[in-house]
Amino acid sequence: MSDYVSASAIKDLLTECPICTEHFDEVRRIPRRMPCCVQSVCESCLETYSKGLPTLSCPMCRHQHYLPGGVKSLPKEPIILRILDHLKIVKGLHLPCTDCPDGNPAMSRCDDCGVFLCQECLNAHNRVQSMRHHQTVSFKEMKEQPGKSFNRLHKCAQHDQPLQFYCYTCEKIVCVSCTVVEHKEGKGHNVVSVDEAHEEKAKSIDDILVKLREKAEKLEEIKQSLKERHSNIQVSKRSAVGDINKAFDELINEIQQRRGILLSDVEERSSKILKPTQEEQDSTSNILAKVTSSTEFTRQMRSEADKIEDLQMMGSSAATLSSMLEMSPKVSLRRAGVSFASTCFSKITPLLKMAGLVKSVVFSPIETPNGNTSLNDAMTIEHEYVLQAAYMTGQPLGVKGSLACVDLEWDSSIASEDLTVSGPVVTNDKQEHLPPRTGCRLLSPRTVLTSTPLVIRPGQTIMFGMEVTYSVTTPEDNNKLIFEAALTDSPVDTYNVLTTGLRANLETCEDHNGICLKVDYKGQCLSHDNLTLNESGTTYSLGLGFVLEEETHTVHVWDRIQEKLVTSVTPFPFVKPLWVMIDFGSYPNTQLTCQLS
Repeated sequence: MSDYVSASAIKDLLTECPICTEHFDEVRRIPRRMPCCVQSVCESCLETYSKGLPTLSCPMCRHQHYLPGGVKSLPKEPIILRILDHLKIVKGLHLPCTDCPDGNPAMSRCDDCGVFLCQECLNAHNRVQSMRHHQTVSFKEMKEQPGKSFNRLHKCAQHDQPLQFYCYTCEKIVCVSCTVVEHKEGKGHNVVSVDEAHEEKAKSIDDILVKLREKAEKLEEIKQSLKERHSNIQVSKRSAVGDINKAFDELINEIQQRRGILLSDVEERSSKILKPTQEEQDSTSNILAKVTSSTEFTRQMRSEADKIEDLQMMGSSAATLSSMLEMSPKVSLRRAGVSFASTCFSKITPLLKMAGLVKSVVFSPIETPNGNTSLNDAMTIEHEYVLQAAYMTGQPLGVKGSLACVDLEWDSSIASEDLTVSGPVVTNDKQEHLPPRTGCRLLSPRTVLTSTPLVIRPGQTIMFGMEVTYSVTTPEDNNKLIFEAALTDSPVDTYNVLTTGLRANLETCEDHNGICLKVDYKGQCLSHDNLTLNESGTTYSLGLGFVLEEETHTVHVWDRIQEKLVTSVTPFPFVKPLWVMIDFGSYPNTQLTCQLS
């Protein structure tokens, strides 16, 4: 058998090239250590990647190396070579005697010399006076020993002496001759014994390995998080496709139903005007048949009669024939038909172009003042029609001084899963069937925002409102948030109260011993009004109205039920699209409903 180790004989992963998956050997696939990624690649693969040039891109990590001496200038991996030799012995493969000119198979090894010996060389080795006390081990004994006990003799390539020292200055293992010449302490070299250097280096490497293990654990957590994100994106994709198909199937069903109604209406109306027309047609056909048959019969009879017979027949039929001249169908209609007018189709078509939005929703971690990032993520929502996203009714957009009402809906695809959302209505009822956990959903509980932002044109005034209905089952402590409505250009997914933008809050109030409406802007309180008592068994309503004036850069907050201005905020920037966001708070035992209007 050749000196190569057969692939089937070796199962240890350390003996396999990570690129070609072939096993290393000492002739063609010599393991060469890559300093960039701390792995070994066979010489054959490295030659293929370098293409004979002095530059090499590591096949593992793509790090660029400049090798003036070619691939062979990379160090061999002695540990793998030692493992290969040990495996050859364990598997009973051919190992040639190190110094035997005849190439006899080795039978033992001298641990002191680090050479393989055939039987003849072993006898000669034992006869040499200086080698009589060397430790020789037979291959049979070596098979019973672990591979780590099988050591190689490390010698200086320059002086052919054992490597016993380490030069910290050059970071190189050297022999005693090297310490006298190239690595002399008098020349500023710091040389210590291999044992001392190994102990210090091992401690340093062990510390690094501990940190790398910790890093690996964190990276594993990140990897699992990325896998979950990947899964959530796929779920969100399937969910979005399903939602689109469902929405358009329902729309198509509505259109089909409307078409059916219109076709039925055509049938009913055409039948109604067809009936008298058919009656007139039948009457005309009957008179025509009578006139035609009587005329033809009279002509034929007269052609066969003589004068006496003709005179008799004319006398008896003249009155009947004359009466036929007076017969005519009753005409009730001149013209009739059924027509279809495509009323409102000109309005439906533009709406269809705006119906539905596909959005990319991205959450990016941001730090709170206390450095917590567990759940405090900035939201970025991108879609193609953001400038047309706010559906308006009323005056044409862009007309100076125009007032437009905003038609908004809550976004059920982004709402946290503990809310029930249906168009403009959202409640804090638990859903019977939870929606899919997609990467778009808010993780902070009881939170939702509108499906489109508000976009205010120059000179425009827009308005929107919301009806908040709330009832307390069991009153509890004061200073608890019941409901929050925010107008912000930077929506955040957070357990904490928003600190940016305009906020209108319903909360229990210790000062008024009831439930109050507080409005603040950028964390500064602007108004604090008592609304109701904090008592159970009663349902209350709050009508909030928001008026945004671009020309004066002002936002007005109205109490629509009491018809009074709560507060105004100026200047208010309208540079970015503004999102309407609500939070049902953490106040327990409260039933809440919010409807956009």
